[in-house]
Amino acid sequence: MKILVVACYSPIINNSASIETLMYLNNLVSNGENEVHLLTVDFPENSIYYDKEILQLLDEHIKLHKIDGGRIFNKIMPKKIINASADKEMVNDSKKFQLLRKIKNKIIFPDMYYIWSKAAAKYANEKLMNAGKPFDVIFSMHEPPSSHLCAKNIKLKNQGIPWITYWSDPWLSDPSRSDIGIIRKTIEGRMEKSVVMNCDKLIFVTEANKNDFRKRYNLKNENLYLINRGYDQKLYQQLEQEEKPKEIDENKINILYAGEIFSKLRDISKFIKALDKLKNDNKDVYNSFNIMFYGNIDDASLCERLKSFENVKVNKRIPFRQALKLMIHSEVLLLFGNKNSKQIPAKIYDYFGCKGKVLVVLGDENDPIKSVVENKDKCITINNSSEAIYASLIDIYTKNQNNELIDIPLEAYEWGAVTRKMESIFKGM
Repeated sequence: MKILVVACYSPIINNSASIETLMYLNNLVSNGENEVHLLTVDFPENSIYYDKEILQLLDEHIKLHKIDGGRIFNKIMPKKIINASADKEMVNDSKKFQLLRKIKNKIIFPDMYYIWSKAAAKYANEKLMNAGKPFDVIFSMHEPPSSHLCAKNIKLKNQGIPWITYWSDPWLSDPSRSDIGIIRKTIEGRMEKSVVMNCDKLIFVTEANKNDFRKRYNLKNENLYLINRGYDQKLYQQLEQEEKPKEIDENKINILYAGEIFSKLRDISKFIKALDKLKNDNKDVYNSFNIMFYGNIDDASLCERLKSFENVKVNKRIPFRQALKLMIHSEVLLLFGNKNSKQIPAKIYDYFGCKGKVLVVLGDENDPIKSVVENKDKCITINNSSEAIYASLIDIYTKNQNNELIDIPLEAYEWGAVTRKMESIFKGM
């Protein structure tokens, strides 16, 4: 098959969506039967998102088409800070993120890639669609929404090519868009509807999001699919053979959180309160932990409170391979679910490939991640209360004393199996 993948977030950068794209791309070409083209954003190398190590993981057979994001995109893109301390860099990054979010919410919508979506579609229609064998399928990946808008503009000029949309997150019903205002909601609602009505098939990663779209747009079940994400077993095995990261303390219980903390979605205040109580009431247990946070925290006050604990290390985002090595060697992998959301943090599937236990702090009682982690011995699932977190940390300490923290990876979530299901949908078109 000849496949055109449209994705703003690609292996050029370091976030959960780009890793997801990377795994789909590599697995789609692994059997040698598919020709895969990727149409994506040309992130500058001085962007804080750029990650050359992830790009090096991209299979050389993928045909990469990078389109500039435009003048506004390049102007407001947070840049890496040269010759600055890690702490200073984190503060400046946090300010950049807050500024970006304000600009995006008030001025630029549906996201900062909208101008790119038009330029990229023009490029595809003029340069790709008439070059050699026609594409068998167009596959666009949300988040962000502009990936779908770009693909729609390609589809409208190439009606004979099936178009499949992939919804890792909601669009209009995403909690981050709850306060965007009636005018923007109306415009983005029309955008979302135009995507849904023009695509041929829709793929979701949560049942809640799938059902929401089905009811909202009166969609037929035979055009809707559910696919989970996964992890790369071969890469994990390779990294496990490399030198253990110096951040891992072999004399303590290593607890790792790798990912972003957006306070509107993920509440870490209860975790901080539980640590405070543990420090005051049970010093031995408190001192047994080496707790590591990697990624941006948008609430500066919560970030500073975390830093105040001597056994907690708060760090800026790190390259993908480095993050994976920390996951592989940590005894406990921490995950905060999303509140008021139909989204599942993709990090859970990275965690499933590791040997450590997963401590899942639910966003709320309707958190969709509950259906993924419940009834799995690998996961310790609790509500987001300081009492529940405190009790779980005591339980983790006890489990470590009894050598019960090491578990096995969940092979059902390996990327190869996930992509085979995806490929069967493509071939069914």
